[in-house]
Amino acid sequence: MAQPRENPIAQVEYLDNLAAQEIPKVEMSLAELEEKETFRRQLESILQHAFAEGHTGDMTDISLVGFGSLASGFGIPGSDMDLAVVPVWKDNSKAEKVGIDRDLPRVLERAVLDAKMGGRLLTRTRVPILKICQNPTETLYSALLDERKKWDELPEEEKYPGDLPPEPSPQPKPSVETDVERSTEATHHADSPSFGQDFPELGNKAAAKAKPKPRTRDDSIKVDSPTGQHPRSEKAWMREKVIGPLDFPKTGVGIQCDVNFENTLGIHNTHMLRCYSLTDPRVRPMVLFVKSWAKTRKINSAYSGTLNSYGWVLMVLHYLVNIAQPPVCPNLQHSIPQPTDLTALEQFFKETTISGYSVRFWRNEEEIIQAAQSGRLSQNRQTVGALLRGFFQYYASISPGNNYGPRPPQFYWTSEVLSLRTPGGIQTKQSKGWVSATTKITAEKKVTNRYLFAIEDPFELDHNVARTVTHRGIVAIRDEFRRAWRILRAIGQGLQPEGGIFDEVVMKRSRLEIISECIVRLC
Repeated sequence: MAQPRENPIAQVEYLDNLAAQEIPKVEMSLAELEEKETFRRQLESILQHAFAEGHTGDMTDISLVGFGSLASGFGIPGSDMDLAVVPVWKDNSKAEKVGIDRDLPRVLERAVLDAKMGGRLLTRTRVPILKICQNPTETLYSALLDERKKWDELPEEEKYPGDLPPEPSPQPKPSVETDVERSTEATHHADSPSFGQDFPELGNKAAAKAKPKPRTRDDSIKVDSPTGQHPRSEKAWMREKVIGPLDFPKTGVGIQCDVNFENTLGIHNTHMLRCYSLTDPRVRPMVLFVKSWAKTRKINSAYSGTLNSYGWVLMVLHYLVNIAQPPVCPNLQHSIPQPTDLTALEQFFKETTISGYSVRFWRNEEEIIQAAQSGRLSQNRQTVGALLRGFFQYYASISPGNNYGPRPPQFYWTSEVLSLRTPGGIQTKQSKGWVSATTKITAEKKVTNRYLFAIEDPFELDHNVARTVTHRGIVAIRDEFRRAWRILRAIGQGLQPEGGIFDEVVMKRSRLEIISECIVRLC
């Protein structure tokens, strides 16, 4: 019996209606933006005072500069603020050669705690991050103070441990990584707060005293079965981790922000994303829709092994720049207007290299707005719903079935790298050498770069934005794309869809996990 034909028109109409319902829900209000800006200024004042009182060195002052989703225009209600510490140097020539003094993050952490806010310095992340919450609970604040006290009581030589000797070379892995990492990607790593053994962020001696848990069968993932079913682990995996005594809850503690100390590139990234949002009025609604969907389906957390907000934005932009036909947006790293005079030429080559990486792109917002309004940037006339349909089909990577005509493009997760700066938008894992996980260990942190899902940073070309995605994380992400596409295919065919695209995920928790959460709360 022949399968019913798809009805793309009905699918697009469904998505247009859904977008009209969902996007207004995730538009950030002016009141929230103003509240967060007020908090940023308050925090900046506190940190500047602490810097003036407790810091000496090559810097004369600091400021807190917003970057990330709030600054790019892609923020949704309740989004954390991303802030970068930008130093003012006595000698400007040192700006690109000298890093921020190592004691500054701890000076600022102490200032935040003294101001009765929640402050926790994460040193085992890729770059140091100071997490701050506006109104911590008494229990949380007490736990944060105790954690800081542990660090204060360390001997000086233990406070800032140097690099550890390199680990012995691991056994060679397959040259091409498959969907199942046979090296048990399910084991946790200490490159983010949710990964790694519960070693306190102390020093060599303290870490050495902590005994790692023995490996068990629960720590590994079974290989795909011949039936093609997704691998199952004996230990249930939660898309949202159980919070510990030092973790900030999602709500109830006021405004939250992450203060970054080594992310000048992030400011340029944010500016480029903002410029992309100005190239076409459909860009921002597309990003907000996809971010809201990923959040609802619980696949938007680097801490839990899925994908961060920045990664989702790059996925949308990749589709709009390289896959949609005609393109919705130009490639801003390859569409820079040529300088017309000596002054413009001088500006063209000025400040285009940061930390050894090229940050050149079309950054003149006024020019971009004028070009967009005059229709010079895109000939694409599809609705947001039509673009969303193509987006889900592309990443679902499923054959179109009985449809006639050329096969639509699809993303090959196991072998391809999303590369926004590359014409065409795709590189291969093999060409970049991103074929097996790598680990860098220092006394303070362990950073694991995974390549199960690969998204090249537009500027920092050796950085995989999706490096925190674990095996079970990528399975969840791909399952959600396929689920969304199954729902869309049922539209217009008279078939009963398996649910709504924005249905909340209900995760079943094991008895052991419920008991563990109760123990954490009692501690």
